[in-house]
Amino acid sequence: MILVITAIPVFAATPRELTIPETLRLAEQTSPDLKAALQREHVSEQNINFLKSFYYPTFNAQAIDSYGFPGSTSSSLGIGGLMGSAFRSGPAVGMTGNLTLFDWGRGYAVQTARSELKAIQEETQVARYSVDQAALQIYLDASRFRGQRDSYQQIAGYVADVATQVEMFVKTGQRSVVDRLLVQDQTTDAQMTAAAFDERYQVALKRLALATGMAPDQLTCADPAKLSDQSLGLAGTGTVSPLVTQAAAQAEAAHSAVSVASAQNLPTVNATASFGDMDEARLVTKHDYAGGFGVTVPLFEGYRIQSQIHQAQALAAQRDQDLNAVRLQLDELNAHYDEIINASRVQLEYLQKELEVAERAFELAKKRYYDFQGTLVDVREAVRNLERIQSEVIDIKTDLLLALGSKALLNGARVQF
Repeated sequence: MILVITAIPVFAATPRELTIPETLRLAEQTSPDLKAALQREHVSEQNINFLKSFYYPTFNAQAIDSYGFPGSTSSSLGIGGLMGSAFRSGPAVGMTGNLTLFDWGRGYAVQTARSELKAIQEETQVARYSVDQAALQIYLDASRFRGQRDSYQQIAGYVADVATQVEMFVKTGQRSVVDRLLVQDQTTDAQMTAAAFDERYQVALKRLALATGMAPDQLTCADPAKLSDQSLGLAGTGTVSPLVTQAAAQAEAAHSAVSVASAQNLPTVNATASFGDMDEARLVTKHDYAGGFGVTVPLFEGYRIQSQIHQAQALAAQRDQDLNAVRLQLDELNAHYDEIINASRVQLEYLQKELEVAERAFELAKKRYYDFQGTLVDVREAVRNLERIQSEVIDIKTDLLLALGSKALLNGARVQF
């Protein structure tokens, strides 16, 4: 018997480079805070259905039998209508029905519940804004660290090339051994910085994985050089901020609550009816039905209603001021983002020119050193200038994208599904 073993190649899955819109969508789908906010909406919707139920009559089937003094047990047992009559004697069975015909507070309560549902829906939008903002921050942090890592790895490669040439010059006695030590130190410094940024990049990927529900080894993010304003993928900028709509909805709900409290001073009209049979009737003629209407007019309840009205009015005034505070906060945040955006665009315009000059300066310093027309100091300074400018470009570009995205999200923009 010949045993043939076939080797099956195993291919590692290539990490997926997420875009910013994909990151925000996955974060929204993964966030437990957003899922909890959606459940709060469901709870509020059911509260409206609960309050609407008071518009409908209630019916109950009841039966009673008592001993000793007749009629003394029905109220304790929750029995009403014919079955709870003090004139009943012996067992009784039947049905009762109750209906509130007029109650202003009930209508205001449903209206307030709808306003509270709207406020909770706006809270969901604020929760979505917070999730998107956090995901955007994490993504651009990861992108920043990747860009810095790649930049310093590039610098390390440049210095390594110079180091090779320096080593050859030192061996032939054309350059001092000090040049070898200096270039080795600069190579190590660039490698160390690249390694440090790589560690920060890996940690940022883990945070990104937690936010999106993916595995850290299954994703990467784009280099800042590949990102532009259009990479944000946000639409709807210019609509109302979720912070403002939430505060406005809360103020509306608070004003509705004032009406609910005030309605307690208005009369209520109720109707009740029952049908059934009892063994015997005492003192009055026996009937198999009963019904009636009742009016309740509040006169004095120890200032309870008045206190509730004042409390609701104070809360409504507070919500109005909260709305004004949010609008002021929104203006301040927009001004802050505009400052970053405008300053970053100016800086990038100048840095691009500086970068072109720095690249030419490095190539010229290296050529002059190779041709024995310049010193290693010129090369080292050219490298330092190049790495400084590249680092600043990466930082300022990611700051610009973060400010653009944050401002768009703040003002109601949403990622398009």
